[in-house]
Amino acid sequence: MARATTDWICVDWSEDRLRVWVMGPDGAVSAREEADMTGLSAFETGLGPVIAPYLQDDGETDILVAGDPAAPGGWGAAAPRAVPCAPPGQGDTTPGVTHDGRMRVALVPGLQQVAPSGLMLADAVRVRGFLARNPGYDGVLCLAGRRTRWVHVSAGEVVSFQSFSTGDLVRSTCATLGIEGAPGEGLEAAVDDAMSRPEAAAARIGAAEAGLRLGTMSQDAALAEIWGLFLGLEMAAARPYWLGQPVALVGEGDRRAAYARAMTAQAVMFEEADEEETILAGFAAIRG
Repeated sequence: MARATTDWICVDWSEDRLRVWVMGPDGAVSAREEADMTGLSAFETGLGPVIAPYLQDDGETDILVAGDPAAPGGWGAAAPRAVPCAPPGQGDTTPGVTHDGRMRVALVPGLQQVAPSGLMLADAVRVRGFLARNPGYDGVLCLAGRRTRWVHVSAGEVVSFQSFSTGDLVRSTCATLGIEGAPGEGLEAAVDDAMSRPEAAAARIGAAEAGLRLGTMSQDAALAEIWGLFLGLEMAAARPYWLGQPVALVGEGDRRAAYARAMTAQAVMFEEADEEETILAGFAAIRG
């Protein structure tokens, strides 16, 4: 039996992570759920058990879904829109086919770019949400995640974007070295070094590994070195986006903090936005 506070549900399914927000009649979040979806491709099978306690037994519940299910060949026929264009809004969703009559799924389309080749799925909701909260914004969004996107927006449209796999590279490198956690002091210096001498980044990572094994480098210092080097490479490549432009940094936790430190070190003009608030504003604007 559904909980009485359920009005509609929004779902962010990306990076093997499922996040669910159950929205109440007053427009506020009444419940949150999260699950690891690594390796799962049967979307309804994965989502159903997570949201089952919040579905109406005697009717349909509207469910907005963004992310992997909206990819080409995903849950439905939600074709990504080509930039330049406005981020998805009211009336842009595509139905998702379900076997559970209690679920009325609407897929939020992503955005695609021809050159450089790019695909933005769940992040399209973040763009919509930021613009809903900041109408008339003209500048750049840095959507920090495992795959970070720098997005140029103007006149309510996404003009272009560039994706970076920095988060994946950091995670893989740290896993290889057997370390995890937030970067300590030294991140800013590593950013500077990577931007000025990108050809030496791989050697610096090798030196960090040796330092860990020899006991001459702490885990915090190694984390700062690895984060800083990869962020420096990204900052150098993304320079056309942030140089001389207002930037809004959207992210969560240690990752957003690391990007903020890197941007501050490079004197980037930026503001920060809460990721959950931005996502929820995006879903609300798309639902209408």
